[in-house]
Amino acid sequence: MAKGTIVCPDGSSMCPSGNTCCRLSSGQYGCCPLPNAVCCSDAEHCCPAGYTCDSSAGTCTSDRRSIPIYKKITASPILFSDKLCPDKKSECPMGTKCCKLASGSYGCCV
Repeated sequence: MAKGTIVCPDGSSMCPSGNTCCRLSSGQYGCCPLPNAVCCSDAEHCCPAGYTCDSSAGTCTSDRRSIPIYKKITASPILFSDKLCPDKKSECPMGTKCCKLASGSYGCCV
């Protein structure tokens, strides 16, 4: 995996460091170009932390301030034979995915 990237919760996609993974309408993950962003319910946009999404107006609002909304981009797939799990310690072989166990650690499942 490339340095300067973050692994999204699905364990199979990644975003550049400083971005936030947000789910897209397809169910896959996208990248919001902001750290700790608020993922909008329309599954297409995001806002900076502390702002509220107003997708219909195309803005992010906070108290008395309004700024343009951000559009997510598609996350990159993790392209290597073993998949690094979100704990950044466990790996799963190709054809499986990382699954969080009751213990809180990660295992591999189909």
